[in-house]
Amino acid sequence: MAICIKEDLLSPEPVQWNATGYRITRKFQVTGLAAYSPTLRPLMAVAATDATTGFSIPAIGAAHPDRPEAVVRQVRGLCQGFDCFDVLCEYQWDLYPSAYLKSFDASLVQVLRHYDASNNLATVTYTPPGGTPQTEVADLQRLILNATVSFHFLETADPEALTLAYAGLVNSAVWRNYPPRTWLCLPITGRTHDGAWYRNTYSFAYNPETWDEYAVFRNVDGRIPPGVAGSIVTDGSSMNGNGWGRFIIFGQTDFNTAFPNIK
Repeated sequence: MAICIKEDLLSPEPVQWNATGYRITRKFQVTGLAAYSPTLRPLMAVAATDATTGFSIPAIGAAHPDRPEAVVRQVRGLCQGFDCFDVLCEYQWDLYPSAYLKSFDASLVQVLRHYDASNNLATVTYTPPGGTPQTEVADLQRLILNATVSFHFLETADPEALTLAYAGLVNSAVWRNYPPRTWLCLPITGRTHDGAWYRNTYSFAYNPETWDEYAVFRNVDGRIPPGVAGSIVTDGSSMNGNGWGRFIIFGQTDFNTAFPNIK
């Protein structure tokens, strides 16, 4: 009896989402192996060629006929009788070539600051005719980097739970070689096809001057009293002084512990 192969008995093709991408399974039925010994039949089944059509069981590394990005990673033969084998070909479609994908977006935004690019307090001094010099803090409109970095994973972690736990927090310690409170965790988004594996995106907004905010005392006329200028510290070594305060406005957590897979 000539070898006969019935193609693609699983319809539609089962697609599973696993840790690295998609797995597609195709099933074939091979008959006409009676001429071979019982020992050889399993080997012949997984490498069989149909005597009439010339179709061959896909080999390791063969591309899927409809999805060339998916290739055969495993071929298994299952004995169903004296002269009948089911052959399962498992194609793997790896979405990610490494542990994760990283994307980065950046722009420059204009912000109000009381210090210059060298982190020196910006002050102006005015001496009225015959009067006493008066020094005040200047309001500078500066462009600073507004950057967002995102990491994309296939994982079992539920993005809803992750967002509730971490969105709106800043890094309390040095993270990815950046100083504390310079990265703000944005809502973590994800999608799932089976309720088990999620395609999650972790996004973080960067502020090179930290996400802290300064508040400076002003008189009723809107002017900053002269004595305030000399007490403001902008390097982070002090959090308050005469007429000013630096405030940590976001909650903090150690991102090294919260996101161990992000480097």
